[in-house]
Amino acid sequence: MTASIACAAHSYPSKPIRLITAATPGSGPEVIARQLAAKLTEAWGQQVVVDPRPGATGMISGDLVAKSAPDGYTLWFATSTQLLGSMMFQRNWMTKDYAPIGMLSSTAFAIAVNSSVPANTLAEFIAYAKARPGKLLFGSNGQGSTSHMCTELFQKLAGISMLHVAYKGGTPALVDVAGGQLQLTCQPLPSLPTYVKAGRVRTLGVGTLQRTRLAPEVPPIAETIAGYEVLGWHGLLAPLSTPKDIITKVNVAATKAVLSADMQERMLPLGVEPAPSTSIEFVARLQAETNKWAKLMKDANIRPAD
Repeated sequence: MTASIACAAHSYPSKPIRLITAATPGSGPEVIARQLAAKLTEAWGQQVVVDPRPGATGMISGDLVAKSAPDGYTLWFATSTQLLGSMMFQRNWMTKDYAPIGMLSSTAFAIAVNSSVPANTLAEFIAYAKARPGKLLFGSNGQGSTSHMCTELFQKLAGISMLHVAYKGGTPALVDVAGGQLQLTCQPLPSLPTYVKAGRVRTLGVGTLQRTRLAPEVPPIAETIAGYEVLGWHGLLAPLSTPKDIITKVNVAATKAVLSADMQERMLPLGVEPAPSTSIEFVARLQAETNKWAKLMKDANIRPAD
């Protein structure tokens, strides 16, 4: 590290910071990003401004961060969707093209079926699907989305075959499952209660390895399919070559923020749990998920939609 960079890292932050996100204004991840920005602003005495740059499965936001100066004043609030986007579009590789800072929080995904499907457990649904190969329909939030990959992994490990219907977002997919046009979808757990309470959708399993406090009554899919795990997550990355001292300083402050009582009070109603990690732990998760999903995309021949 040169003397000038070392000095800059020591005095960091000394000016406003831009927090880039691919999330659309008002969405769950964007709300979490704003809460984090407020906590960091409070901690550092420097304004942290959220800059939403949605589009292209997060590649617009990723491109912007990758081209920014590695000085800690442009950060990327990324999600698991952007990791999948990097594989779909073959660029913006999180462990190669950026400096991962740390994971912040996670949200569980769950498999849900239309209430008319004669299955009250995941095992019953698997038997039902095996008797109807290629006849059941599942909806996702879009080609290559976490919602899509969640179900593709389920199909592969369960040994079943369904037809995929891609939507532009989770709401239309859920509406059609609730209406009976589709049999199944995999969605973030917080999006399901309205449909479950109305008796139109049944939740069969959650993608966490253990039961989650967000829905303790829902069994993990891993109880039926060993090792099954699909988590949506939020994390921070910086441009490649950002000084390690700055990475560490941001990690410490962000970890403290997500573990604070007031931020947890805001996150939990959104179905988000704190799950902070070190930079090294985050790199390991990113690499493991890249290997996992890249293989599944190849095996299932999943490519960007035309």
